[in-house]
Amino acid sequence: MPPSGAGGGPDRRPGREAPVRFRGVDVRRLRIGELLLAAAGGLLLASLFLPWYGAADGTLTAFQSLALLDVVLALIALSALSLLPITASQRVPAVPIALEALVTLAGIVAVILVLFRVLWLPDAADGREWALWLALAGAAGIVVGGLVGMRDERPSPPGRHLDSSGRPMDAPHEIETIPAPRAERA
Repeated sequence: MPPSGAGGGPDRRPGREAPVRFRGVDVRRLRIGELLLAAAGGLLLASLFLPWYGAADGTLTAFQSLALLDVVLALIALSALSLLPITASQRVPAVPIALEALVTLAGIVAVILVLFRVLWLPDAADGREWALWLALAGAAGIVVGGLVGMRDERPSPPGRHLDSSGRPMDAPHEIETIPAPRAERA
């Protein structure tokens, strides 16, 4: 009798629960690029609620001091965060890689917008606060995460044998080599 969990079946030993799965969602499909994008997107989004600028009467967040750029930066951060569920629900890496290319371009826009706000302060601001630098790091992290994710087209880490949907499978069979046909002399 094979041990529990062998042969691809769920592990039914007492105290071991099957992993929570939603239909079509498998977190094993996530690669380092998507994780970097999500972390950087979360960092950029969180920084929008923190103090960006010092003012005479306290500090100003991005939402308090920016008119439209804060909404654009929030949308870019949310697009980076959205790659986690999209990648986990796709059977092949083509769709996530295409979206990573778009999010990387949006990340470049975010870096430019935040750099613009680093160099030119709003009228009500006296100085820069720490969350502005956090936003710059988050925007740059979106670009780096997108570039890393686009380079990594593997559905799985090296050394693990997975099918096209990211599920474990047996090692592929060796391919038999056939010698080349002999050239006939005329």
